[in-house]
Amino acid sequence: MSEESANIYEAPEAELTQQNTSGNRPILNFDRFSAWGVFFLCLFTFGIYAVYWLVSRTNQANTLAKHKVSQNLVYGYVALYAINIGLAFTSIPEGLSALVSLASFVVGIVLVFSLRTSIKELINEGSNEPVHLGGILTFFFNVIYFQYKINEAIDNQK
Repeated sequence: MSEESANIYEAPEAELTQQNTSGNRPILNFDRFSAWGVFFLCLFTFGIYAVYWLVSRTNQANTLAKHKVSQNLVYGYVALYAINIGLAFTSIPEGLSALVSLASFVVGIVLVFSLRTSIKELINEGSNEPVHLGGILTFFFNVIYFQYKINEAIDNQK
């Protein structure tokens, strides 16, 4: 199409699907964002950003990795998290609230460790030396630790 025949009022056309443009280094498809930024966003949003981070990175990892995290696990965690927040503002018995909190915690830990397997696979796929994601650091610092390791892998593979 020549410049003269192009309609200047026409909306631009763009490919909206995400493509694996990094060849054999799929971790480069992740965005590099400061681990401190993740920490402070989690702090200022009272943990809501951590849930957003888990859902968005799980979806991204599922498109790139062979090990897929169950979407039902993701939806279950988000639902339990929302119910847990909603129960905080009601006057239900403490036992029921504690049961929902415990269920949310267990489903969250299963989700985090399942995502850990996918992220570890993505980091090691294009790396010269294998990277290990520690279980204790995953348990205590999950999204911050994952973002740190993703940043580290992006810096090493570029």
